[in-house]
Amino acid sequence: MLLIYNTIIDEVKKKKYDKVFSRIFNDLNYGFQIRYLDKDLSDVVLSFFSHLLVTGSELFASEENKENDKVTGVIRHFVKKEKAILGICYGHQMLAKTISGKQVCRKRKEPEFGWKKVEIKSKPLFRGISNPVFYESHYDELYNLGEDYQIIATNSDCPIQAFQYKNYPIWGVQFHPEVDYETGEASLQQRFKEFPDEKKHYVNEMEDARNFDQRLKIFENFVVLSSRKENKVENH
Repeated sequence: MLLIYNTIIDEVKKKKYDKVFSRIFNDLNYGFQIRYLDKDLSDVVLSFFSHLLVTGSELFASEENKENDKVTGVIRHFVKKEKAILGICYGHQMLAKTISGKQVCRKRKEPEFGWKKVEIKSKPLFRGISNPVFYESHYDELYNLGEDYQIIATNSDCPIQAFQYKNYPIWGVQFHPEVDYETGEASLQQRFKEFPDEKKHYVNEMEDARNFDQRLKIFENFVVLSSRKENKVENH
């Protein structure tokens, strides 16, 4: 059973992403439940789940606050129990920060907004995906990850676009594979209305995208890979 930990604060956006992730995993015929930051999740509750997906958020992983502490607690449970994890954007950053400490997450000099080409370095999580362009919207980034991390995707502006932790079924992706073009573009344009100066950071490389719907294979691969015997965590 998959736990989708929706860490979005805005109620309208939270419900929108509930629908997005529900549709993805219903299509995969994979069982899931959604939980939120407003409820504390005990180890008893968390033990019910085999997989964890941590969403993006308006929160900043580079900061210290009680909401981030909640996310850290949930992630720590899954890491300790050697269960499968996929972190997206904020979830990607919080995943590495939980494992390795605050020194691996920082505020970027400039945010990354738009539709960016991503170079795949290792295939398993990206099996079935070629020449990808993904939606980017973030102010924080990971850096200086140690040798326990394999960088499996990169781009020209933000080198750590995806990682796998050791040989465990634990992955983080900086971009948003769940976001379609219409939704992402509407979100960005609304942001630029509110913060006009940020439009200068916008990049659109979508003209070179091929088979954009392939992005959803990341979720299928996450479920399949983390269920295979050869990808289960080795005992220490």
